[in-house]
Amino acid sequence: MRTVVISHWDLDGLASAAILALKTAPLKIWLASVTAVPRYLRKALEEYSPDHIWISDLNPQAAQISDLRMLIKQASIEGVKIRWIDHHEWDRSIYDLIHQYDETVWYLVDPSTVTADLVARKFRVRDNPYINDLVSLAIDDDFFLNRYDLTIRWRRVLRWYSWNIRYKALNSFIGGEISPYWMNKLYEDEVKNLYENLIREALGRMDIIEKNGIKIIIFQDVDPKVHPGELTDAAKKNGVTADIYIVRYPRGASLRSDYYDVSLIAKKLGGGGHPYAAGIPGKINVSKIIEMVAHTYKQRMTTNTIVI
Repeated sequence: MRTVVISHWDLDGLASAAILALKTAPLKIWLASVTAVPRYLRKALEEYSPDHIWISDLNPQAAQISDLRMLIKQASIEGVKIRWIDHHEWDRSIYDLIHQYDETVWYLVDPSTVTADLVARKFRVRDNPYINDLVSLAIDDDFFLNRYDLTIRWRRVLRWYSWNIRYKALNSFIGGEISPYWMNKLYEDEVKNLYENLIREALGRMDIIEKNGIKIIIFQDVDPKVHPGELTDAAKKNGVTADIYIVRYPRGASLRSDYYDVSLIAKKLGGGGHPYAAGIPGKINVSKIIEMVAHTYKQRMTTNTIVI
């Protein structure tokens, strides 16, 4: 069987890709961001003539629907089966598209867990001790539980470096190394102190505003290496809390909250994610986000549709 794998590059994506690699022996594995899904799907079809393409931990974007329709149609004509496993909420338009190609695309979407867990259950290897460790690491990172120091180390190293390190991490996972020497050395020698300095710098530049009774903290011009969850967590530990946190990066923004469904805003601006942690790709007008936040949640508070 000629198989290609396309997966996200964070811990959940890497764990998912490693399990898929161990179970399907793919010709090629690509690590990708959500915006690159059509590009790698096209490369898979044109360069590898696969029988199956597995996509994991990457939620298809509504803005990509034209490209996805063309590529799924091509896969259908060529007899290629697409297997898509994810734990993010999908836009309704994506489901409508996929249902037109039921014989080509099989999907599994479950936001209650992580993709690595879904992949492991699909292949019935969840009780394998090593696979269980990979899934536990993915859960700890994606749900931002931070029970393990190893989670924090991996998260920071993967964000600090680029694709070569992410592929090296994948190869370590495939080879059975969940805590390799090279990663720990990189973290101690090059990442730990500089990363924590970036968090302190971002905290020093934050703005706090209140709009229609909604308290908002905005972290401006944050280095992409900094995880938004770690930044908001650091603010809370310093006694600074808000209803909504906006982390603005050079090419995107992260929205987080402890109780408001921020994915509502992210979806309206071409992004998505989870109810309490969502992202928006591209250059972002923070003022527009603030106005949308104030309008959306004030309206929902007055109609008693927000449960805190």
